[in-house]
Amino acid sequence: MPTPSVELFQLAGDYVIARLPATAEMPKNLLSALSAGEYVSITRTPQELSIVCVSERAPADAQIDGTWRALYASGPIPFGLTGVVTSLVAPLSAAGCAVFVISTFDGDILMVQAADSERARTILTEAGHTLA
Repeated sequence: MPTPSVELFQLAGDYVIARLPATAEMPKNLLSALSAGEYVSITRTPQELSIVCVSERAPADAQIDGTWRALYASGPIPFGLTGVVTSLVAPLSAAGCAVFVISTFDGDILMVQAADSERARTILTEAGHTLA
């Protein structure tokens, strides 16, 4: 079976991955980010409240990792299509690029560290993906 290739769109801005305690309230400034149509990912687990947002909206009291750039493989990508995330992550992993992936109903957001952003774009293009 051939490896899937996707079209990736870079989302504007620099992003951080923030961690708050599982019991923390959602930061209010993220509600306005959602209303403004900004890319934000919020996930609560029994261990944490994990947030991906533009660096300017990072919660002040959070553990922060960043700076990251976001590439969006928009879809809809059928749920039965296998290997999409692997086709993105494998070449970057082989080249020593750290990645963080968030999946949505329609697509996948591939986060790469800002320092590796240009190199990651080259690697993904060479792996058969298109970057818009």
